[in-house]
Amino acid sequence: MRKRYRIEEIGLILLYLGLGFVSALVWVRLVTEGLHFYQALLPEAQGRFEFLNQWHQKMISGRAPAPNQYRILTPWLVENLVLRLSPRADIYGAYMAVRAAFVGLTLICFDRYLRTWFSPGAAAGGTLCLAAIIPFTYYAHFQESDPLNLLFTVLAFLLIVRRRDPWLIPVVILASLNRETAILIPAVYLLARWGEAPAEKVVSNATLLAGCWAAVFVGLRVLYGTRPGYTPLIQWPGNVASGMPTLFAVVLFGVLWVLPWLAPKDAPPLLRRSLWLVPPFVLIHYLVAVVEEVRLFLPLAPIVIPLSWWVLFPDARQRPAAPPARARARG
Repeated sequence: MRKRYRIEEIGLILLYLGLGFVSALVWVRLVTEGLHFYQALLPEAQGRFEFLNQWHQKMISGRAPAPNQYRILTPWLVENLVLRLSPRADIYGAYMAVRAAFVGLTLICFDRYLRTWFSPGAAAGGTLCLAAIIPFTYYAHFQESDPLNLLFTVLAFLLIVRRRDPWLIPVVILASLNRETAILIPAVYLLARWGEAPAEKVVSNATLLAGCWAAVFVGLRVLYGTRPGYTPLIQWPGNVASGMPTLFAVVLFGVLWVLPWLAPKDAPPLLRRSLWLVPPFVLIHYLVAVVEEVRLFLPLAPIVIPLSWWVLFPDARQRPAAPPARARARG
């Protein structure tokens, strides 16, 4: 029985890593075939296969527009890990490699996260649901912070549900170097721990996490200065000018946008409380982001997928074990 269990676990891990690789193949096929539509963005690039290299060089040299310039972690990893290990590596291959790794690790973490409340089979089903959604968020230009952003978000939810609170500090710092969306993590922590520990302790920890985010946010802008944006700051008029952006956003999760609001009161508190972050998260993106780029809403997956599963698969639910008394005392 133990040997079979190990085979199943190893098989799932290999499946998720393989799906990460397939997802990266879809990405590289999309961007290389679609770049001819975006030649006006980088007129100095020579040929469509130079676009990513031009973008990468601007990022690591501090010449990229805002907000991309402040999302430096993924280009830094490519420059200092992949390209140093293999100086002749094709730039698309380098970014494909890190995307494959990040997506695969995200799926592994998401499976473990879902197992908090569901049987292994149901958890795998939810993870495969996320794996199916991810490729449809790809756009034929470069926002290479997205895969690592989703990994950090899922990892933060996993750490919160497993009460590994001290690990949230490095996660928030690294996630903030990658994307501003990391501010979601302190908010989720505050909602998750409220009522489970003294209010002063919860607020203090949430403030510390928010302070880590703010320090990185401000520090990057001091380091690189004020960069011109590649789009206007306010995007609301374009997002509501037609129904297409909203249609794209609705199709991303489909009925999973609705099912979480129908979850019974016995749904896990972390999920029920985090659900109230969804409306402001969506509204903020309607104000300042291009909603048609539905990749922006992927950080909501750790909320909407498990809550939808709670509604759809009641027979697959399982209650998490009570946290150790020592962990409860730490709050």
